[in-house]
Amino acid sequence: MKRSLVALTIFFAALTAALGDLKPVDSSGPVLQYFAPVQMAPRPGHEDAPNFTFDQRKPLLTITSVRQLIPNRDGKGVTIVLNEKDKQRYAELTRQFKGRLLICVAASDVISVGVVTSPTENGMIEFSDVRYTGHVAKYLRRRFGI
Repeated sequence: MKRSLVALTIFFAALTAALGDLKPVDSSGPVLQYFAPVQMAPRPGHEDAPNFTFDQRKPLLTITSVRQLIPNRDGKGVTIVLNEKDKQRYAELTRQFKGRLLICVAASDVISVGVVTSPTENGMIEFSDVRYTGHVAKYLRRRFGI
């Protein structure tokens, strides 16, 4: 009897965790994807521009849902809380890319490039004008209908 109760509890906990994630209102495509930068040759006349791109076929992390989306007090920025699987993978990425560039793609026209200054272990990612990612916050607010 105790084993059945434990098994049932584990089943419902797993079901709640799986169904507890927030998905975008439009639910088409990933919420965010992270990529490693790929070095490219400078274009003539643009030698001072960043000389990197990313391979769209090789995302390091694809986020399709989030545990929670928290609007910032300013009404513009948002903080996302990743589910457990994405939280662990994002922590690995931020440890691996510490001091290096990481590219965040929200949509084909919503891209953010930043240097990872320290590992992020708590699964929370803030997007705001203060972090120069206000365009990603705007995109997330639209995708999640807030």
